[in-house]
Amino acid sequence: MLYRKQTGYDEFKCIADKCPKSCCIGWQIVIDEDSINKYTNTSGNFSDRLKASIDYNEECFKQNNTRCAMLNETGLCDLQSTIGEDYLCNTCKMFPRHIEEFLDIREYSLSLSCPEVTRMIMEPDFVFTISETEDDIEDNPDEFDDFDFMLYDKLEYARDKMFALAKETTLPLQERMNIIACMALELQELYDEGDIFEMDDVTADDTFETTGTSAMLSLDNCIKGFDALIEMEVLEESWRDSIKEAKAFWIARKESFTTWKATMYPAAEKEFLFEKLLECLLYTYFCGAVYDGQIYARTMIAVQSTRWLMMLDAASSQELAKTIYLYSREVEHSDLNVNALIEYFEDEL
Repeated sequence: MLYRKQTGYDEFKCIADKCPKSCCIGWQIVIDEDSINKYTNTSGNFSDRLKASIDYNEECFKQNNTRCAMLNETGLCDLQSTIGEDYLCNTCKMFPRHIEEFLDIREYSLSLSCPEVTRMIMEPDFVFTISETEDDIEDNPDEFDDFDFMLYDKLEYARDKMFALAKETTLPLQERMNIIACMALELQELYDEGDIFEMDDVTADDTFETTGTSAMLSLDNCIKGFDALIEMEVLEESWRDSIKEAKAFWIARKESFTTWKATMYPAAEKEFLFEKLLECLLYTYFCGAVYDGQIYARTMIAVQSTRWLMMLDAASSQELAKTIYLYSREVEHSDLNVNALIEYFEDEL
């Protein structure tokens, strides 16, 4: 088995009650079957409260005014503090860690929805890298019966070229993202035509046809994309309001090239922050195309999300870190919302 981990994966530590946006508030916390059985068989003084806090039909923890029933008033988990970390369900043990599973390969990443992860990534000395280790464990091929290893190999090779381009600081980040998006568009066309073997030949030096797509940076396309965000399901209605406000901000400044340029072509220090976001999102989404064939759409989730975050930051007075983790909470942690983005970009083809 080959294991890949992004920078900071092993070093991450939850800051618990010091977190400005607790993962124990607002989300339904799904409980895995093994934990359900473990909780059902507990005994002692805490047992009755634990069992009463579980919705066994939905297999999740109940909520008290959007707060997990196990979260106390000080912002700490009573389950963990009373019977131990070993009793946490898989959801709580893993978050904000994420694992993508491919045949004999595991890719470990950290979710931007966690404020502490966002803080780590925004540190000036944080550089996005991927470390690799390997052991003799192998997957059961029957569990990956439809896995197309040839396609995965082509995607992995393309992603490596995208990562290298993302770090090419001789070009403005927007130009790097334009090229990455255009490469994805060409990769998608080759995939759709069945020319998988030609995918290795796609490079940043190719000539691309992008008419009708969001591949190239465009204020009009970015504003149009806000509608897709507005239509998504939300955890908090205030998020939808912030997207509407950002849309209005940019519509009012459509003729202001100075504002647009300052936002999309920031100073090097700030540009580096957005470069790291792009790399994190490419790592999380791109190779998942081996399962659904959505090469362009998955690339655009990374590219356009980075552009939208730049625009949201310019339109808001709140700290960039908060904008990032709120965006991730609202967009990335809903299968409906991720699928809506995939459909949005797929419709451009």
